[in-house]
Amino acid sequence: MTNTVDKKEIEQFSSLSNKWWDNSGPFSALHKMSNARIEFIIQNANRIINKNKTPTNLLHGVNCLDIGCGGGILSEKLCRLGAIVTGIDASQSSIKVAKEHAKKSRLEINYKCITTSKLLKLKKETFLNKFDMVIASEVIEHVGNRNKFLSDIKNLCRSGGVVIFTTINKSFLGILLGKYFAENILKIVPVGTHDIQKLVSPETLAKEAEVHNIILDNFVGFKPTFEFGNIINKEFGVFKLTSNLEINYGAAGIKI
Repeated sequence: MTNTVDKKEIEQFSSLSNKWWDNSGPFSALHKMSNARIEFIIQNANRIINKNKTPTNLLHGVNCLDIGCGGGILSEKLCRLGAIVTGIDASQSSIKVAKEHAKKSRLEINYKCITTSKLLKLKKETFLNKFDMVIASEVIEHVGNRNKFLSDIKNLCRSGGVVIFTTINKSFLGILLGKYFAENILKIVPVGTHDIQKLVSPETLAKEAEVHNIILDNFVGFKPTFEFGNIINKEFGVFKLTSNLEINYGAAGIKI
């Protein structure tokens, strides 16, 4: 298999595409992870950005690729921080939602319904070694061929650029809480969203990425907060960064 796309995964996300910007809908966890994800991204973007930039324009001029951008939740936050954002997704309906929301928000984001492999094959504009920062947030656990996906990321990111992943750990707690608790008990993530076989541990991801000259050297956990109201409403609170990688984690490093 040379294609990274899993058609069943794309069909599921496409069927929910009108819910991307519903804060209490099936993508509520992504909304609540947003600030923590941005915090982790900025920590690692500091490797390549001018330290004198203002807090509201931290990513000014950074050429950023958001892989599996969905409806644009993360892309819009990156754009608001000054990044030059290209958002790609294999779901046409999700990209349509992303484009419409960006237009309403008066944000210029280059959205494309395309896979990483096809992006590299475009003739009109070249994306080979183009991006300063490549982000695959809550995506790698959905791809059909992780090795090919990592190879594509290597070819999309420039030498010395930053690569960032966030995903669910293939650990006992990751499977128990990240999948079964979230999908079957709280039901804040649609049942069947995650396939246990596709989950990956930080150690395995680091080894696989290194084969493709992506050196992951910064790992952090994402921990949901719970208040009484959250439990009653069967929802997560906001996520915070933690040193515990057992459930959700971020991995970042440099493409050499």
